[in-house]
Amino acid sequence: MNESSARRVPLPVRVEKPQPNYLRDGAFIVVMLLAVLLFEIFSGNSGEVRTYNVPRENPVPPPTAAALPPSPAKPAPDSLIRFTKPDGWTDTTDATSLTTFSFVLPGNAGVSAIPLPARLAENPMIVNMWRKQVGLGPADDATLQTLAKPIEIGGHDGRLYDIAGTEPLAGQETPPRIVTASLVLGQVGWFFKLSGPAGAIEPHYGAFTNFLATLQFQPGASEVNFDRLMAEADAARPPAPPPAAAAPTWAKPDGWAAKPPTSMRLGNFTAGNGKAEITVMTFPGDVGGLLANVNRWRGQSGLPPVDAAGLAKATTTVTISGTPATLVEAIGETSASLSVFHPADGQTWFYKMSGPSAVVTAEKGAFMEFIQTIQLPKP
Repeated sequence: MNESSARRVPLPVRVEKPQPNYLRDGAFIVVMLLAVLLFEIFSGNSGEVRTYNVPRENPVPPPTAAALPPSPAKPAPDSLIRFTKPDGWTDTTDATSLTTFSFVLPGNAGVSAIPLPARLAENPMIVNMWRKQVGLGPADDATLQTLAKPIEIGGHDGRLYDIAGTEPLAGQETPPRIVTASLVLGQVGWFFKLSGPAGAIEPHYGAFTNFLATLQFQPGASEVNFDRLMAEADAARPPAPPPAAAAPTWAKPDGWAAKPPTSMRLGNFTAGNGKAEITVMTFPGDVGGLLANVNRWRGQSGLPPVDAAGLAKATTTVTISGTPATLVEAIGETSASLSVFHPADGQTWFYKMSGPSAVVTAEKGAFMEFIQTIQLPKP
């Protein structure tokens, strides 16, 4: 065999474009949103803080799933909502314990039902996150009001948003489309979502809206235990503590008691006999953007929202770890918070102290000293 005949000309290899998993990706968006908002919504009160600088303790890795105590079984779907599944819908196991039920539909479409705290049902951040998921920019509150359509969900009045992308996303061949319906029952906001490639949604649209109209909500649907759902979702997630070299450092003020970090709270402190709660958290991306987060914090303190033009008066620019960040003072009549929105290297860091207004106001100096000691890891 001569040299030329020994050579082999490689055949062209067809590279398949990765197909989106709309149930998985949609659940991820909701988990990220819930992780951000639940820790903020249910945060404790601030207390008295006095400062001196000490080195930060070595981070304690979160417990493994095997070490966690067993949690109560996830409620059966029919104990919350009874329904008749349309023909062609196939049950699927979703990656998150937050999902009550989910189905795969022909054409790579999916349907899911997720309960969230009722106050999130009116929060524009969740709609804007779905807009971002299909490649659209955020909309302001006034625009979102015009996009909402009335819909009947199990005999109750709900809202429906039909969000269609205009261009295929990376690795996809057709634009995506998301149809989301929501309503509030007691303390629970229910979200029902039909998502997939734009061409696959229209054939299922009628079946989806009919399905929503025939749902039968049970008493438990208005009393979902979110603490348990979050614990189950956290336990199901494999631990992935960052390497020590990639962790931020800071100096803990005197009077702050360090609590064990969790998978979400890298910094976790209490002060003033447990009345204060101080957290350090980080998430990928812009987590809804500055304006949405400012108005969320203001709403928690009983303050009215601001628009883009009023953002400058409601915020202050500070420098943390050599990069710009935004300080938000939300001082209400009874409750208040000091929060920092800090985008850096493709993620957003949040530093927050919350509690009674008088305490937060008095301890502003301590909080400011703390955030000035924070040093983020080098990229």
